[in-house]
Amino acid sequence: MKIWACAGLGTVIKGAQTPGWMKMIRDSHIEGILTTTFNVTGRTSLENIAKVKKILDEEGFAVMAIGLPLGHPEGLDTPCYTFHEGWHIRRDIDNRPVRWCNAITPQLITDIKKHMYELKELGIPAMIWDDDLRQGNYEGDIQGCFCDDCLAEFAGKYRSDIPDGFSRESLRPVIKRDPAGLNEDQLALREAWTDFTCERVTRFMRDTSVEGVQNGIMVMHNGDRRHGIDILKIREAVPDCLFRVGEYMFDDAKFETPGNKRRLVEGVLRHMALMGDVSRIFSESTVYPHGALTPENLRKKIMLERKCGIENINLMGIERMNNPAYYEMLHDNYERFKETGREYTLDNLDSFDFETV
Repeated sequence: MKIWACAGLGTVIKGAQTPGWMKMIRDSHIEGILTTTFNVTGRTSLENIAKVKKILDEEGFAVMAIGLPLGHPEGLDTPCYTFHEGWHIRRDIDNRPVRWCNAITPQLITDIKKHMYELKELGIPAMIWDDDLRQGNYEGDIQGCFCDDCLAEFAGKYRSDIPDGFSRESLRPVIKRDPAGLNEDQLALREAWTDFTCERVTRFMRDTSVEGVQNGIMVMHNGDRRHGIDILKIREAVPDCLFRVGEYMFDDAKFETPGNKRRLVEGVLRHMALMGDVSRIFSESTVYPHGALTPENLRKKIMLERKCGIENINLMGIERMNNPAYYEMLHDNYERFKETGREYTLDNLDSFDFETV
C-alpha cells in the first residue's frame, strides 16, 4: 500500500516555506504527491513545475502530475470554455452548450501532447487526468457532443450504421438510458453513437501518450460508455494506463446517508473489474469542500477502499485538509490500513456491515 496526495503547485511551494509542514506530511505516511500541472485554461508555469519537482525530490516524495483537461466545475460559472483556438464546448441534443467538460478535438489533443513532452523534459514520470476527461455528465442518458460539426463527423464515419435522412432528431430517442421500444435500426444507431463518443476519450488517451510519461485517467463515479468512457478500450489503447476510481461521497452528509457506503463500494468494484492490474489503480479519497468529510469519516472511507483491494490511496487534496487532525489520523491508522486486504467482491456484499469499518 502507498498513500498519495494531490496538491497544487502553490500549495507545495508555500508548504516548503512553512515550518513543520513537510514533516507533518511525511509523518502521516504520505509517500507521493500528484501536483497540478495543467487545467482547462492551459498549463501552469513550467518554472513553477520544475521548482515543485525539485522541492519534492529533495524531500524524498515520489512525484506525478494531475491535470484537468476538459473543464471542471470548481470556480467555473460560465458554460463558455473556449479558451483555446481549435477547442470547443460540447453541445447537448438540443444544441445548447453543456458545462463541465469540452468536446475532444484534434487541436486539443495536439496541445495537450505538447504538455506531456514538457513533463518528460522535467522528469515527471506520470500524469493522471482528472474525471473531467469524459464526454458526459454524471449519470443520465447517453451523451457526447451534438454540435453540427460532430454530427457531420459521425455521419461520415458511421455511414453504414445510420438511417437515411439522419439528423439530430434521429438521435433523440436512441440516446435514452433505457433502450426499451427501440427497433433494430435504432439500436444500431445507438451503438454507433456510443462507440463514436467513446472513441474520442480513447483517442485522447492513446494520442497524448508519450514514451517516458505513464498516462492515466480518473473514471467518474459510475462513469461508463454513456459518458464516453470505455475502460476496456482505453486499456487496449494504453496497456500501462493508470486509473483512479471515482467514488463520490465527498462530505459527511453524503457519506453518512444510509446505503451510500455500499453504493461507493459497488461502484469501485465494478470499475476495478474492468481496470486490471491493481498496482495501477488509485482511490479517490476526496474531502470536498474544505473539511466537509471529517477525519473519522475519511478513515472509514480509506478502510472501504482497502477492503475493495485498492493499493494506492490517493487523497484529493491537501488544500481541503488543512486541519492537522487529518494527518494525525493517517499516522495513527497507517498500520491498520496497510494490514487490511481485499474482503469485498460484488458477490459477497450482503455479508458486510459497511457502517462498522
